[in-house]
Amino acid sequence: MIALTPAISNDIASDLQHSAATIQQRAVELTDYVANPIQTWINTFEAAGINLQSLAAQYAQHPFPVPQQMAANFLQYGVQYVTPYTQVANSAVNFFLGTGTNDLVPLLQAAAVAASAGQISTAVLDVYNAVFGKPILDFGAPLETIPQILNPITQNLANTSSYLTTTALQNVGAVVTINLPQSLEQTLGTSLQNVYNSFAAGDPVGGLINAVDIPGALTNTFLNGLPQANGTYSEGLLSAGQYGLVKAIGITTAQGLAQKIVAPKAQNIMTGGSLSYALGQLLNLVTTGFPTPQTIVNNAVNLLQYLFANPSGAAAGAVNVGNFAALAPAASALPGLSAGVLKAFDPAAVTNIAASLGPSLAAEVAGSLGANLAGSLATTLSVDLSKAALHILSAL
Repeated sequence: MIALTPAISNDIASDLQHSAATIQQRAVELTDYVANPIQTWINTFEAAGINLQSLAAQYAQHPFPVPQQMAANFLQYGVQYVTPYTQVANSAVNFFLGTGTNDLVPLLQAAAVAASAGQISTAVLDVYNAVFGKPILDFGAPLETIPQILNPITQNLANTSSYLTTTALQNVGAVVTINLPQSLEQTLGTSLQNVYNSFAAGDPVGGLINAVDIPGALTNTFLNGLPQANGTYSEGLLSAGQYGLVKAIGITTAQGLAQKIVAPKAQNIMTGGSLSYALGQLLNLVTTGFPTPQTIVNNAVNLLQYLFANPSGAAAGAVNVGNFAALAPAASALPGLSAGVLKAFDPAAVTNIAASLGPSLAAEVAGSLGANLAGSLATTLSVDLSKAALHILSAL
């Protein structure tokens, strides 16, 4: 064997160390611009999962905002539709069973009193108010508000069209036409630059590896976008940060549209409004807004008590003897008939008959019957005797 001198062995060891250092440096240089395609695909799906979780969390804060807001609107429309009917029902009970001066029975009583007093125009006015004027105001006026429900509906259609053709179109259009293409352009440029650098450095293997990595890099950018300084992704299909296409359509646009279609007095879902509260409000109106059977019975009893305590003015006026005084002018308007009657009858004969028949019969009846019955019969006989006298005179 040939023994190596110490100087030669030291030179060989030095050369080996230099070669190892050169290889390590070369490996470090290669890792600077040679990608790992497998790791790129792994990163793509991991980032997609993170973005989907973030999108789901954001969506869960206000799920289905537009359908929820539409439901809240229609519950409010239900309140606006039912409320007039509750007002009409309560007004009907108060009007038909009420005892106020503008209610049905008192108005009819006032009309009867006015008619018996000869105030025909006043009576007609009272009847008009009772059967038409007051009901049309109390029952018709509240129902006029029902067609107005169409106004916020048509306004929301206009708001929807305006929002979708302006704000929503700009948000979604910017992502599709500007942000997403720009992010793909940046990724493609970076990937091709790495391929070029590998071949320029005399590393065709690294160049091929970088070329194989391009589809994965573009897919990652298309799905997830570009990583941002705050840890989110932007300008991708599933980006949970700014300018994500799914976020722009499903979250930003949906929530923005929900805020534009809030009906007057409806629950605002985006500001904490609740569908359960809106439903409870409608059910409470339906169950408590209409008159209860107890209310109807109480009003009916009050009306009966009022009628017993205040009988109809028409009946009182009909039996008032003073009203017959109005017949006097009618009697005086028949002078011919009065004169004929006076000529046909003899006052002396009537007086003799009444004097001869009336007292004797009255005395006999008074003697045999009680004073009260005698008086009653005397009154009746007086009328009958007068009729008999007339017949006798006519026979003469």
